[in-house]
Amino acid sequence: MKVLIADDEKAFCQTVKEALSSHCKTEIATSVEEALDYVDRLHGELSLVLLDIEFRGEKRTGMDVLEHIRSRYPLLPVIMISGKGTLEMAVKATKIGAENFVDKASLTSDHLVKMVTELIQPATKSNNELFQLLKQNGIIAKSNAMAAVAEKIYRYAQSDFNVLITGESGTGKRLVAEAIHRTSKRKNGPFVWVNLPGIPPDLFQSQMFGHVRGAFTGALQNQKGFFHAAHQGTLFLDEIADLPLSCQISLLIPLETKQFTRVGATEVETVDIRIISATDRDLARAVEEGTFRQQLYYRLREVEIYIPPLRERREDIAVIAQHKVSELNQRYEKQKFLTPTALAYLTEKPAWRGNVRELLNVINVAYLEATDTDQITDEHIRRALREENPRAEQNGLSIHPAPTNGGSNYSTLDAITATAEKQAIIEALKAAKGNVSKAAAQLGVSRETLYNRMKKFAIKPSDYRSD
Repeated sequence: MKVLIADDEKAFCQTVKEALSSHCKTEIATSVEEALDYVDRLHGELSLVLLDIEFRGEKRTGMDVLEHIRSRYPLLPVIMISGKGTLEMAVKATKIGAENFVDKASLTSDHLVKMVTELIQPATKSNNELFQLLKQNGIIAKSNAMAAVAEKIYRYAQSDFNVLITGESGTGKRLVAEAIHRTSKRKNGPFVWVNLPGIPPDLFQSQMFGHVRGAFTGALQNQKGFFHAAHQGTLFLDEIADLPLSCQISLLIPLETKQFTRVGATEVETVDIRIISATDRDLARAVEEGTFRQQLYYRLREVEIYIPPLRERREDIAVIAQHKVSELNQRYEKQKFLTPTALAYLTEKPAWRGNVRELLNVINVAYLEATDTDQITDEHIRRALREENPRAEQNGLSIHPAPTNGGSNYSTLDAITATAEKQAIIEALKAAKGNVSKAAAQLGVSRETLYNRMKKFAIKPSDYRSD
């Protein structure tokens, strides 16, 4: 196993080389050109690249090297290291395909060795094996982008790093979390899914860590929490960005030490768990805006898996759609199939705002639309796209524009639609007590869509939260 250290500081390179000397062979590059040359010549031998962001006196940067590696050698792991890194840069590097982004100032030899030794385990899986790994966990794909996701699932599963899974709504973050668990040494232990937006802030510590009898009104007996339930398994914290600041601080020490106390108790308890979290929001921006604690961000994101949206991996659309039709055929004992024009229409659709979840919903409806034929055509797909979300239509949240063919009633109908849409959002927020995630789920739209609609109507979710 060989690691390439690419950094313009020769002293730093030598320090890293000495720290890794008993674990792997190393090569050193002190310029962008040298780094690119080493990668092109030695990519078959390399297990990992440690790559600096800034190369003084050069126009090109480590980000250019990272893009070169990702385009030509997509399965070669890269860790970005910088003394001037920002959270925005870390997010960009991760989306391009870096395994991690580490600040030199906080990097110790022990941390470096641990990180490198756990990431340089060779990925002995072919692309076919990686796609099979995904399929076994309910993820259908054939794109290089998803092969890279599968390769990370396979490698990260061999470690106990906390994993942050990011990506738009509907890309399959929970499935990826389950795949990591099932591929890991913890596969025989529990996988505990926690939907964080569904926990009232005043009950957060009790549900997470448990409580003792008499800790508060209604605590009639000792109760265990999610940390107990996940012992020797995986704790999956879904929608982590929705966790209020007041609750975030209570996670800091338990995440680092796996130790905690129940509400109302003094005894410290210890569990053996692995933490995976997920979000479709920009946590780096949330840190900058002060709505998410930086310390918690770094503890959750020891490594990250970014799942690209469906529009960036269009080669997956046809295989996902055909697989869904096969499942429906098996369920209903039919022999339906998607015509070439239907597949072309699905693949060429400019935007899949709901990603895989939206695509599956469209296939469900199109399958039922094809009542008198085995052929699911592009016309059935078009109808399904108009009717894919009847709950949203009923609540005035149709994403389709009003007709623009003239007529004196156009503005009146538009106003009626807008009024109904605004009222539907308000009612949903009232029912969800201001929780945007719950309101979006009730209306059948993504949080991003709901936020945009609330902005349009100047609706503030805080006006509907309980005191």
